[in-house]
Amino acid sequence: MSEQQVELLTLLKDHPFTRGLADERVKDLASISTLARFRVGQKIFEEGEIHKRLYLVVYGLVALHFHVPTKGEFRFETIGAGEVLGWSSILEPFRKTSGATAVENTLTISIDSEKLIRMMESDKAFGFEIYKKIVGIVADRLRAARMRLVDIYGEIGRGEKE
Repeated sequence: MSEQQVELLTLLKDHPFTRGLADERVKDLASISTLARFRVGQKIFEEGEIHKRLYLVVYGLVALHFHVPTKGEFRFETIGAGEVLGWSSILEPFRKTSGATAVENTLTISIDSEKLIRMMESDKAFGFEIYKKIVGIVADRLRAARMRLVDIYGEIGRGEKE
């Protein structure tokens, strides 16, 4: 095992996304992963782009944004170490729901989502664990977007449902 593979495996084992996964599965993830670095201001992907990489942020900050007609780019969240970027890479049609740009120099573990999907399909229990993690991420992003909207448009009125 090369020094870079050992570093990748160590970083994967330490990342919150892999918490609770069997060691063998973390090794399998390492086999389909690489380290990816992004400089300040570098676009990682664009909203609407078909992009087949799932990123686990090791360090740095990444802004998530989408385009609002007549308003331009709307930044709705910033994610950092221990978080996941690009969850839509494992859900057809693999089209990004937002853009992502590095706000700080950022190191990620970049996972080949096509290979990950094949692993998930061949081991349904593993696939279920990954999908549970992804659903949690999507729910967190929806809550964050909702909070941003409340900040912009005011508090939810009494009697209104969440």
